[in-house]
Amino acid sequence: MEPIIGLLGGVASGKSSVAGIMARRGLLVLDADAEARAVVASPEVLVALGARFGPEVIDEDGKLDRAVLADRAFATAADTADLNAIVHPAVRARLLAGLEAAQERPVVLDVPLLIESPLADRVTIWVFIDSHPADRDDRTTTVRGWDEDERKRRELHQASLDEKRARADHVLENFGSIEDLERNVDALLARLGLGADR
Repeated sequence: MEPIIGLLGGVASGKSSVAGIMARRGLLVLDADAEARAVVASPEVLVALGARFGPEVIDEDGKLDRAVLADRAFATAADTADLNAIVHPAVRARLLAGLEAAQERPVVLDVPLLIESPLADRVTIWVFIDSHPADRDDRTTTVRGWDEDERKRRELHQASLDEKRARADHVLENFGSIEDLERNVDALLARLGLGADR
C-alpha cells in the first residue's frame, strides 16, 4: 500500500508550499482548501452559511464573502464549530473520494485541522513543517492580508504546535529560501523511498 502523508504545522508554516513541491514530484495532493472553495460555492452550503452567520457573508453577486465569513466564523470556538459542521462533511466526502481514486499512488493530505479530523486515521506518515513564528507572521500579513493577531486567533482553534510536533514521524525545516525547502522535501522523499529514482 502506498503511503498517505499528512502535513502538519502552524498557520502559514509552508504546508501548501511543501504540498506543491510534492505534487511536482509526482505525488497526488488532496487539498482541503481547494475542496472547501468548491463546497462553499454550492447553493445549499451558501444558504446554510447565510442563515448561520448572517446575509452579509454573501456578496451582491451571490458569492461567499470570505473575509466577512472569517471574521464571524473565527470569533469564538462555538462559531468555528458551527462553520466546521456546515462545511467539513462535504469537504471530507470529497477528500475520501480522492483517496479511493488514488489507488496505488502516494497521497499527500494538505488539510487544516487534520489531527482533529476522522481523516487522521488514514494517515500513515505524519510530517511537521517547522517555521519561525516571525516568518509565519510575515506571510500572513504580506500574502493573506491579515493583521498581526489573526494568525494567533486562528491557531487557538487548532491543536497546539507541540501536539502536532509530537505526532510527527518527520520534521521538515522551512527556515530559508524556497530552494532550501525543495532540497529538504527531496531529502525527505528519498528517505521515504519516494524519490526521483523510485
